[in-house]
Amino acid sequence: MKRDELTFDVIIVGAGPAGLAAAIHLGQASASRRNSPLSIGLLEKGGYPGAHVLSGAVMDPRGLDLLFPSGYPAPPWTMAPVTQEHFLFLTGEKNFSLPHFGLMANKNAVLTNLGGLCRRLAQHAEKLGVQLFFGFTACHPLFHPSGALRGVQTGDMGRDSQGRPLANFQPGVRLLAPITLIAEGARGYLATQLIRHYHLDRGKTPQHYALGIKEVWDIPPSTSQPGTIEHTVGWPLNQGCQGGGFIYHTEKGRLDLGLVVNLDYANPKTDPFALMQRWKTHPWLQKTLAGGKPLQAGARVLAKGGIQSLPHPAFPGGLLMGDAAGFFDGVRMKGIHNAILSGIAAAQTILQLGDEKADSTLWSRHYWQKLRASILPDLTAARNVQPGLRSGLWSGMLHGLLDQKVFKGKAPWTWHQNQPDRSRLQKAIRFSSSPTGLGDAVIDRDQALFLAGVRHRENQPSHIQISRTSESFATHVQDFAFPEQHYCPAGVFSLVTEQGAFKTRLRPQRCLHCQTCAIKDPTAAITWTPPEGGSGPHYQNM
Repeated sequence: MKRDELTFDVIIVGAGPAGLAAAIHLGQASASRRNSPLSIGLLEKGGYPGAHVLSGAVMDPRGLDLLFPSGYPAPPWTMAPVTQEHFLFLTGEKNFSLPHFGLMANKNAVLTNLGGLCRRLAQHAEKLGVQLFFGFTACHPLFHPSGALRGVQTGDMGRDSQGRPLANFQPGVRLLAPITLIAEGARGYLATQLIRHYHLDRGKTPQHYALGIKEVWDIPPSTSQPGTIEHTVGWPLNQGCQGGGFIYHTEKGRLDLGLVVNLDYANPKTDPFALMQRWKTHPWLQKTLAGGKPLQAGARVLAKGGIQSLPHPAFPGGLLMGDAAGFFDGVRMKGIHNAILSGIAAAQTILQLGDEKADSTLWSRHYWQKLRASILPDLTAARNVQPGLRSGLWSGMLHGLLDQKVFKGKAPWTWHQNQPDRSRLQKAIRFSSSPTGLGDAVIDRDQALFLAGVRHRENQPSHIQISRTSESFATHVQDFAFPEQHYCPAGVFSLVTEQGAFKTRLRPQRCLHCQTCAIKDPTAAITWTPPEGGSGPHYQNM
């Protein structure tokens, strides 16, 4: 059966803040070109805008200010100014206030929810003539004989568990364009393939990640402090596991809270989801949660390698945007504004170069110049803060303060993390148990999946593949104690015994699309591909 083809001037993969910002900026320019408007196609694997996006989210509004210089469209999403900021160190029972020295630069920031923001941006993009395709997975890059990217192939919808077409089989669609913008978020599936194909990370350190686990709570209005943000370090994490917690009083009666765990930890028994639940049992946090109930839950990785790990963001026929490239500011712990700014920069590059699409060197130079004017100075100044934390919490914080306040981000050195996160995992025999234990879970994994709205289309092949021999699997279990049963927040992997042999019980229908398994597996034996038809979490306002 001949596959359908759709041709556009520009294809955008991913309807997060970067992809939508590029679509809107292109649409705004196209609206003024009555004789030759741009045809723009935006492809998103989630079933609706915001279904697969998750963020804290404290946002620097300058990205939106640049996107809408005449004022925002009436926002149905939260935009609450940050009024108070606290930084705390936790022990098992107590909390201590620490000076934060304004390093996160939250003075002019706002509290928002990324799902609501993406829904509003998608509505605006559609009004500008952008064609939106939700629930379609960009599963294969398409290359021109010259070697340039020429578009993407969507997944084949409707297959049984053996991958055979169903009776109502609909073949995937080829979306073709001279330029394709990749904005899939951290460790995007296409972005990973393209970075490898074009060697965009040559000379760079491996990308590094953290897993963010988030919940939204309904709390009594009397407990709510709209505009207040609190960050924590210390308990329940220890020196071998870095990260921290956040509590954001986003609006009256709503509390956004979560724990971010750096994925360079060494103990294979570390369980980020259990740590999140244990963190919520702290007496200080229990006072805030008293009388409340969880409404939403989810998990997603964020790319935190900084400019040392930033792949070259331009390649023949396309550009990388947002967290697909890694434009996360490791000092301010913010990425939404940089995602929007990168989308605008990509759109401006397209508009400026017009028909000169064949010259990839020219495209690369123009895009890089625009990034240098908006994003790269902050990433350069922040380059040493996250690597410094590998030396331990207190020494890392002291170094960060020295780097930012004394050297103003211009220290005459640059620290590099040359080991990928998976290689930091050490053999389980070195650890008698998880360094913090599981504690009392406030919600379990099944409740969290319910709150995430996880749904997968029936009769589709597993989107998670494991390539291990029986011998290598036995070694994996012996050396690393089957770490996937701990690091996966959704409980996709479990260890079972059949006829005296260990086997993996795989439940891909539970998957949150967080990507931790593809990052942390010590032998890189797990391959994650996007499932079909809008499957996965169905976040509302995360």
